[in-house]
Amino acid sequence: MTQPVPEADWRRSPSLSLDWRLGRAREYLGRLPLARVRGLVFGSVARRAFGIGSDTDLLVISDDLPDAIPHRIGLLGDHRDGLGEIDPVGWTEAEWHRRLAAGDPFAMLVAHEGVAVERVDPGIAQRENREPAGQ
Repeated sequence: MTQPVPEADWRRSPSLSLDWRLGRAREYLGRLPLARVRGLVFGSVARRAFGIGSDTDLLVISDDLPDAIPHRIGLLGDHRDGLGEIDPVGWTEAEWHRRLAAGDPFAMLVAHEGVAVERVDPGIAQRENREPAGQ
């Protein structure tokens, strides 16, 4: 299990900052061609127990996702950027609520530890979340 990141470490590498990770998730949501979308960051980032090599697990919830799972996976994968630390899973609102009502262990985990993120304009996110050069 990865240990929580000490403050001194994330100051040297902003990618170890929770705020930076959540900002990257917001930026990713902003790149998706979906009219309505929201997200929940879960996993090690939500638990604040992530390291440099950790990905950012993100449940994308939108009724605008394609019905066909291969197309849904393709859409979510096509909008990851070169850093690739975002690891998205996509469900519709109905799928999310159905899984919660059924007590699905994965849905319950995300509901318990998830950190809600909303989309932002990609241009704003790019300016705010870029790692400083030379760090």
